[in-house]
Amino acid sequence: MRNSLLIIDDSELDRAIFNEIFKKDYRVLRAATAYEGLDQVRKNVMDLAVVVLDICLQRGPSGFSVLERIHKLEGCSKIPVILLTAEPEPQWVYRGVEMGAVDFLVKPLAPIATQTRIKAIIEQHWGTEEEQDADTPPGKISLQQAELLTQRWQKKFLSFCQNHDTAFPSYIQRLRIITSALSNAYSELFPESGLLPYDAKLISMAAGFAEVGQLGLPDEIVWAGPDQPEPGRTQFFLHTKLGGEFFKGGPDEWEPLMTYCSEVATYHHKNYDGTSFPSGLARDEIPLSAQLVHTAMVCSDLADRYENEPDVFKMVYRALSLRVGRTLSPNMLKAVDASRKPLENVFRTMHLQKRVEDVEKKMQVREALTVRQDPKDQPDKSAGKNSLFYSRRKRS
Repeated sequence: MRNSLLIIDDSELDRAIFNEIFKKDYRVLRAATAYEGLDQVRKNVMDLAVVVLDICLQRGPSGFSVLERIHKLEGCSKIPVILLTAEPEPQWVYRGVEMGAVDFLVKPLAPIATQTRIKAIIEQHWGTEEEQDADTPPGKISLQQAELLTQRWQKKFLSFCQNHDTAFPSYIQRLRIITSALSNAYSELFPESGLLPYDAKLISMAAGFAEVGQLGLPDEIVWAGPDQPEPGRTQFFLHTKLGGEFFKGGPDEWEPLMTYCSEVATYHHKNYDGTSFPSGLARDEIPLSAQLVHTAMVCSDLADRYENEPDVFKMVYRALSLRVGRTLSPNMLKAVDASRKPLENVFRTMHLQKRVEDVEKKMQVREALTVRQDPKDQPDKSAGKNSLFYSRRKRS
């Protein structure tokens, strides 16, 4: 269930108006600048229902530039963006539509009309709550409840992780998107596996907690990673046991989300042939949820390795095909192939996002270092030959 609405507007009044209109139905996220808005999009890509964007931001990039950047971020191409303006010039409307905006709102806003209009756009893009939860089996947690739970858990989890790695939230979002693509493809290709679209959605949510067990390890062990020498390597992989235990014993009404989270946290490093941690299971004994997330992690790592190649997906697929029977199953490779289009989009936006983030950091640093010169400190151009510079030059 996508239950968040983001308003990017430098007007504090307009941000407050949107909050009052939608706070009963949505989690309203507010950003005063382009940089804050893009950061909110990255952090909440999996639950953003709509973005409302002022095209006349006073600081930083324009609204049109932000619109373009949003569509280039991982998993954001389908998020509807509504442009907001006080002056609906025809050329701005045409430009916004050409760039992918779904609607225009004109200030000052009429609360009831605005609420009705935006809700209609959200339902058109994502469906109603009833439609989103139509696949929920009897007695199981609804997708809406599961999304709310995982949002709450993920917010706390990422608040710890960001202190050590600011790129980790982006990685988690990427992992969820890749897992979602693989799970949906696997469900369609192999119905005999019992993987329903409902389960595919829950597994993509669980992917965000694959590394939660690392919170129980010393920082130096986490930073050294899986390739460190013994005994550190064995200590590092203890996070699989810690993560699995973390999700055991939850309320029955949270099932099967808790089971998927536990399976993923325990076996996300497990290769199909039984190697890696923890020991004991091999091949189809390994939970399918963990196989999907493990493959998603390998895809992400390979995409980083081949990011400068002309066809990243081709290189990733070739590398995976050489690992069939060891790292992943033959069926999992077929799921990767069937996910070609969404994975190509993810791999392409991974590279673009890094470039955008680098540019944004440089612009933020430049803006922070730019000090407007006081007029009193500027040289007096009318001083002419009486200026100190002229006097010194003449004497020399």
